[in-house]
Amino acid sequence: MSIAQIPSGRFIAVQGVNPGAGRSVVALNLAFELAGHGSRVLLIDLDTDWPSLHRYFAMGSAQAAVLAACRFLEQQKLDANNLENLAVRLIAKGASINFLSGYGLNTNPDAVNLATLEALIGQLLTRFDYVVADTAANLRCDVAALASRLSDTAVAVTGPDAVSIGRFLEQQHQLPPARNRTLVVNRFRPGVLGARPEWQLQQVLRQNTNHTSAAIIPQDEAFDAALLQAVPLRQVTTKASALRAIGELAGGIVAGA
Repeated sequence: MSIAQIPSGRFIAVQGVNPGAGRSVVALNLAFELAGHGSRVLLIDLDTDWPSLHRYFAMGSAQAAVLAACRFLEQQKLDANNLENLAVRLIAKGASINFLSGYGLNTNPDAVNLATLEALIGQLLTRFDYVVADTAANLRCDVAALASRLSDTAVAVTGPDAVSIGRFLEQQHQLPPARNRTLVVNRFRPGVLGARPEWQLQQVLRQNTNHTSAAIIPQDEAFDAALLQAVPLRQVTTKASALRAIGELAGGIVAGA
């Protein structure tokens, strides 16, 4: 590998222990907020249970881009032109990212060769400053474990309710190893915990996890508006409290580079 081909980007794996926590929404909005810092960003759907980012963006006949990129790589044909043809360019209010759809990953599990996928991620990191991967909640999934192992930062997403937090506390030890992990509590509703809700939540996490604090993304009606319009939060409004929290998460990742 020449000096020009040495991976210089950072790989971020968005993961969790419970379905429905909003990993995909966090991943896509995090990608756009990283791009808002002027970074070259690629969002890749590696959810082998239910790849859904193409559905979020209303791509009805999505290309099986990850599988195709792996095939090109095995054939030694993954050049800049082929990658450009596979990736979809998405733009939202002053930020743009590239997107590789995971369409077909759940119906063709045997088509994913882990060595090839690792090599693909390595190649992508030579072209982009950040590669953000949405991974499956299935902790026994080989692809999710690979993404966690390769990550510079693993973002673990959990829901805010007692069931989701309880499940996370019980299963956190099953999260695949990662060099650095950030915990995110998504769509947090202060009313569910009474007085000083964020303090109470942080106390529970400090006492029961290895995290001294968690990034808290508040519940925001902008989430529903963005979903209906098939766009990221920043396209709906730049004043949403949820967007501000995700922006702070992105800023922390950039500052830690």
